Amino acid sequence: MRVVLVEDEQLAADDLSQTLQMVLPQVEIIKCVQSVQEGISFFCDAPKIDLIFSDIQLGDGLSFEIFKEVPVAAPIVFCTAYDDYLLEAFKTNGIDYILKPISNGAVESTMKKYFSLQRQLAPSPIDHTIHNDLYKDLMTQTQSKQNSLVVHHHGRIIPLVAEDVALCYIEYENVFVKTFDGKEYAVNKSLDDLEKILGGLFFRANRQHLVNRTALLHASYTLSRKLSLDFVVAHNSRVYVSREKASTFLRWLEAKELSS
Repeated sequence: MRVVLVEDEQLAADDLSQTLQMVLPQVEIIKCVQSVQEGISFFCDAPKIDLIFSDIQLGDGLSFEIFKEVPVAAPIVFCTAYDDYLLEAFKTNGIDYILKPISNGAVESTMKKYFSLQRQLAPSPIDHTIHNDLYKDLMTQTQSKQNSLVVHHHGRIIPLVAEDVALCYIEYENVFVKTFDGKEYAVNKSLDDLEKILGGLFFRANRQHLVNRTALLHASYTLSRKLSLDFVVAHNSRVYVSREKASTFLRWLEAKELSS
């Protein structure tokens, strides 16, 4: 699967490339475009492309300028730290809109959407078969991901699966997991590690909290337009999702699980 990135920050491009290849190893990043002018030049004579992941704000303008100047056939996934351009994104070939920082779960959801659209619109049985094979690979890899962890408690080694964990959090520089039965365990892993292990069922609400969708009781807006989360289990501190991440959080709540 041939993918082009449009991203002017090398670190962000590297992170997205790694995430894509973790989600679907068959992805081949054939080009990283870093400016509007480079994009216009490249897409004028580009090789066959299956999918484009594009930042919106580049150093010399908005990436929309590229796709207005040069029509492209490949679908586009727009990636940005802001949701101000949502409507504009879907005036092009945009099929999805991901807010940064980009998680594995968001990319998995986007790839599922891409393959679903391709299966519906595949121009030939050959294309349809190719995309079905890639889709099956994605499903298999998602379902086979490690979604369990081991905790140590009072000399015992206790295995937990993702469905047991209600939320993970940092307190006094230590990382804890809380289960649905209210038990808490210290773990020797970072929240970043736990996010990778536990998968798309969990959302990184903020730097201190990683939450399970099924643990959420409800969310409500605060006066500052942040989201305040309440859970089916007791938790000592309030958990907030920033205004900037709120729309990503709501899309995650609405998304169906890849394994469903």
